[in-house]
Amino acid sequence: MRKIAIAAPLLLILFLAALPLSAGELELGMSLTPIKRDTSADPNAVQNDSKDTILPGFHLGYRFAWIGYMALDSYVMPPEYVTNMTATYDPDTDTFSPGPYRPGFLNTWNIGGKLVIGPLTGYSTIGLNTIYVYKESEYLDKDFNKNFGANWKIGAGLRTKDLGVNLDLMALFPSADTMFQELDLLFNGTEDEKAAVKERIQFIPSLVFVLYL
Repeated sequence: MRKIAIAAPLLLILFLAALPLSAGELELGMSLTPIKRDTSADPNAVQNDSKDTILPGFHLGYRFAWIGYMALDSYVMPPEYVTNMTATYDPDTDTFSPGPYRPGFLNTWNIGGKLVIGPLTGYSTIGLNTIYVYKESEYLDKDFNKNFGANWKIGAGLRTKDLGVNLDLMALFPSADTMFQELDLLFNGTEDEKAAVKERIQFIPSLVFVLYL
């Protein structure tokens, strides 16, 4: 059931894309996401030569039925991040193997709700992640998985009729099941469980500049 629920964003995006644009509000934008270098000391992890950087991104959103909201965000990933994000683990030798050292995009496909009260906006969504690597067809016969877990986003911003800016916070999870388990504990767990989840969930901030159509 959970797999069906998390797959719903993809189906709804395809369905709602066919609706007349006048039925809702379309938004286009660009984002800036600061990323810090991974300082993990795991001796088995693939060598990480990435640096602190700011990732540019692209945003496509659609608000419908007053509160419904879906969005596609693509984050430009430098080669040093792609090779680490797509690294594979061999349990037999307890070692990691780097993924392709090529640029790519981390894509998030989300659905949820968005409130607009005057100039104020706020939203919360869940969704699936995929990763695209430059000339990825060369890696399809290898241990390369385009699916990259799930995510939860919350955000708020200010807008005029045509322009807006949002502060977007994204938490990445290794799988949809893990995301649902963590969110269930966050909202329904004991005080100790809630505190532990808050320690585990790390939010990645993005500044999103939006044009409303």
